[in-house]
Amino acid sequence: MDINQILTKLNAGLSETITERGFEIVKPENPSAKYEFACEEDKCLYVIYKSAVGFFKISFENNTASFSVAKPDEDFVNISTSYFDFASVTDADIKYLVNEYSDSIEDNFRFSKSIKNISDIKLPPTVSKTSAKNGSSYYDPATLASRYTVIFPELRDEYKRNIDAYGQFLPDEFFREYGKAAIDVIKENNKQQMKKLFNLLNDIYLDGTNETQSIIVVTILGQLNNDTQLLANCVDYMDAELASAVINVNKYLATRSGKNAKFLLENPPRYKPPKQKKSFLPKA
Repeated sequence: MDINQILTKLNAGLSETITERGFEIVKPENPSAKYEFACEEDKCLYVIYKSAVGFFKISFENNTASFSVAKPDEDFVNISTSYFDFASVTDADIKYLVNEYSDSIEDNFRFSKSIKNISDIKLPPTVSKTSAKNGSSYYDPATLASRYTVIFPELRDEYKRNIDAYGQFLPDEFFREYGKAAIDVIKENNKQQMKKLFNLLNDIYLDGTNETQSIIVVTILGQLNNDTQLLANCVDYMDAELASAVINVNKYLATRSGKNAKFLLENPPRYKPPKQKKSFLPKA
């Protein structure tokens, strides 16, 4: 099986996933008569796909097949590398790559099949300040996300996409990626923006559930990476209880054990929706 046949089969296997996301093959600037749409550089053969959401590249070199992704205006990052012997490749090998690359595309380039109009996505209910203050309810992650996206309105649609992509709100997934908006505010250290941010975080933290507190301290402010200057920027704005938790967590995440824990937080297993239980009772 030659490279043209391999790439044709890969393209066919990935067709639904790439078509949904608007990916198209980038045609080589200097096309080779030997390869239909692959580029050749030294001993590496590769094909690049592009869309409005980014790029991905499939490369073959030294009996390996690699898959890399890039967001617009960013460099490629390798996602996976597999052994791939051209001399003995089979349809089963192609199918393996199709499955692996489909998962990688879905993980890195989200696509909503269910709702085309993002304004139609229903947000989860939030906890009111009155309920939180009188102790009848505690702030949950959805309330944190709702108020967070008021401060950062450009993230409101991303909050909705998270819900639509998973069928429910996955707060760790959302704040791992978009907690950096808070970190950017801390880096800029603008007094007005800092007050606005920490008025929110202090309020939610003090009357939040354990999960919500963990998201604030670990998922969002754990991204300070124990930077003493950034932590110093925050101290005057943080409630004493929040400040203590944030400093201790950042110190821990800087240790060997903490770095391993942080790696696991940043590289969680792929989310799989819960399976519906089958009923063995006869239908009425």
